[in-house]
Amino acid sequence: MIHLDTDSDDPAPGEYAARLAAAAQLAGAAADKYGEGDVVRAAEAMIARLLGKERAVLFATGTLANMLALDRLCPRHARRALVHPDSHVLADTGDGAASVMGLTLVAAEPMGAGFTAATTHAAIAASRVGRVKQGIGAVVIETPVRRRFNEIFPVAMMDATVAAAHAEGVATHLDGARLPIAAQSAGRGIAAFCAPFDSVYLSLWKMLGLPYGAALAGSAAMLADIEHDRRRHGGALPQLWPLAAMTLARLETALAQWPEIFARLARFRAALAMDARFVLSTIGTEPTNTLWLEAPGADPAALRAAARANGLALPEPHGRVFAIRANASWLGAAPEDIAVRLGAALG
Repeated sequence: MIHLDTDSDDPAPGEYAARLAAAAQLAGAAADKYGEGDVVRAAEAMIARLLGKERAVLFATGTLANMLALDRLCPRHARRALVHPDSHVLADTGDGAASVMGLTLVAAEPMGAGFTAATTHAAIAASRVGRVKQGIGAVVIETPVRRRFNEIFPVAMMDATVAAAHAEGVATHLDGARLPIAAQSAGRGIAAFCAPFDSVYLSLWKMLGLPYGAALAGSAAMLADIEHDRRRHGGALPQLWPLAAMTLARLETALAQWPEIFARLARFRAALAMDARFVLSTIGTEPTNTLWLEAPGADPAALRAAARANGLALPEPHGRVFAIRANASWLGAAPEDIAVRLGAALG
């Protein structure tokens, strides 16, 4: 099945078992105890190298990685973090930053999937004028934004926003749940994309083919003894070697696939443009892995059922429009063939 609908690359149970069995050869007998082990250290060192940071630490969930990053970045009298109103940290963690970490999230005035340097300067200045000192300690950049169908925070705007935060002495954190998409969109390598940020969260399962897990990367000083905080907040696993072994086996290859996935999306778009029954449109101002697809006059439910019969998994429609997401499953078929099969689904 070629997936036009997925925002991750979740392995099925059988595939997960096969991947784990293969990856276990890398671990050998070096099982860890709560992350203390050679295979975990090797995986964390590889992630740090790929992201261009001094150190990286594995986590079971990205939610905890993000919250601990902000807890570390925001000092005692700057326990606020500036975020996009559609960001995962604000909208999808059940006020965890406030209830668990004692942080206040401040929603920036948005401009599409981003917010500007001027907005950043203004928000930081406003946080510093109260009678009780409580400023903004970190600015969070999420790109692409899941709640906006993977719309990209415009790169020039992002660079200016990060520079504005640093000019104010405020740290920056990259919510890189879908980091390879953002880096490919910007035309930058992974490490170059991460370079301006004080800390980076990377999901290891969204678009990268692992069943779970995350990493937090930054300076050695920023991450010092963070394993104790990970355990304090219930995020320690008795053994991390399955995640570490699969990271060693898959991560570098999975990150390297994204230029080809973007190229196949461009070929698919060109091929489907030859069929006047379909309308394709972009999401946001900069390339991402998602396109809007519409077949005017066709019943979306019927098209979805027919596409599945042709080996294509379409997402649930939004009204009459589908959000088509390119992903690693596209590497299993020519983009032109995907367009032909989609056309055949219309009859």
